[in-house]
Amino acid sequence: MTGRSALLGPLLALLAAVLPLAVLTGAIRTVRTLEQQKEEFLRSRAAAIAAWLETLEDPEQIAGIRERLLEEDHAVLDIAVFPLDKPAPEVPDELVRGRALFQVSRIEQEGEPVFRVWLPCHIGGGVYLARLDLAEEVADSLIRPARENVWLASAGSLGLIALALGLSWSARRAARAERRQAELEHLARLGELSAVLAHEIRNPLGTIKGFAQLLSEKADARQRELLEPILNETTRLEDLVRDLLLYGRPPQVSPRPVSVAQLATTIERHAARWLEGGPVRLIVEGEPLELTTDPDLLERALLNLVQNAVEAVAEQPDGQVRVRISAGRGGLSITLSDNGPGLSEQMQRHLFEPFRTTKASGTGLGLAITRKLVASLGGTLELDNRPEGGVEARLWLPAAPRK
Repeated sequence: MTGRSALLGPLLALLAAVLPLAVLTGAIRTVRTLEQQKEEFLRSRAAAIAAWLETLEDPEQIAGIRERLLEEDHAVLDIAVFPLDKPAPEVPDELVRGRALFQVSRIEQEGEPVFRVWLPCHIGGGVYLARLDLAEEVADSLIRPARENVWLASAGSLGLIALALGLSWSARRAARAERRQAELEHLARLGELSAVLAHEIRNPLGTIKGFAQLLSEKADARQRELLEPILNETTRLEDLVRDLLLYGRPPQVSPRPVSVAQLATTIERHAARWLEGGPVRLIVEGEPLELTTDPDLLERALLNLVQNAVEAVAEQPDGQVRVRISAGRGGLSITLSDNGPGLSEQMQRHLFEPFRTTKASGTGLGLAITRKLVASLGGTLELDNRPEGGVEARLWLPAAPRK
């Protein structure tokens, strides 16, 4: 018993030394996490104001909106809007020249920190650059609880029980903070993307596409050739909006019978525009099976994978994309492979993260949407490099295929 008591004393002393340190470390990490949330909160607020400015029909309304926001929203310190064709000297040159879509900086005014955001917006058919100044002190409410947590963690050294309770409380607090940070990051990304899409699409898309289609119907062959790039670009913008909607809302699954032959025909038909005039070969192989699933969602997922594969091998002199559909593992097995350069280490780390892309254009939502569609069908999706080169995507669905 004496030996146990001798060991218990140092053990309790060790716990009394380690547990307060662990609690204090967790509290400091919480402070750092919430410091990051401050910027995400301010970015989200700026994106919301920019989206509101996009709804204005007349630039003269800006003065009234500015006065209203300054009076009602304590986070807003100032709003200024400059025409893009006649920018003020203070407007960042990167935005005027179109080399950046927005700019964020921290400045100091009268001894107080200010979060400044520059971003474009459409008002009454014209393009403007908005400067939004937000008070950082409004976001400090996110940090205050974490600072209190540091004091509580320090006081936890008074007793082992208090230390254990403080550690448990800090862990729960950190988990809530991480969830909140993920939500704020998601909202900030969607807010920034929505502002960009509104700036790029809102007024031009309907007008340009409508008039271009009307002109194309009445034009001769030479004029239609000149109008074709306009129609292609408006189609690209429609694809951007479609991807955003697919990512932002849960898919509605409507199962019905479909054959593998129908799937193969649809893939080949839609992929024809990506293959036109290029050296890439698309080979679709499938067993004569019929299954019950949502063919629209499955086709969308497969077309995303096919498009990625075709773009990956576009520069190859013998580019090839092969799709194999068969029964396996109690469901439907679909393997899509290419002989392209494969996935880099960085691409593998961020494979399914939304809004990440190595392409010059696009939203980076393709693989994130594909995995979401496959998951809604109850399936799984895996991507790996092939030993012989290229990428292999393995898709499995519990579709109960039958011959």
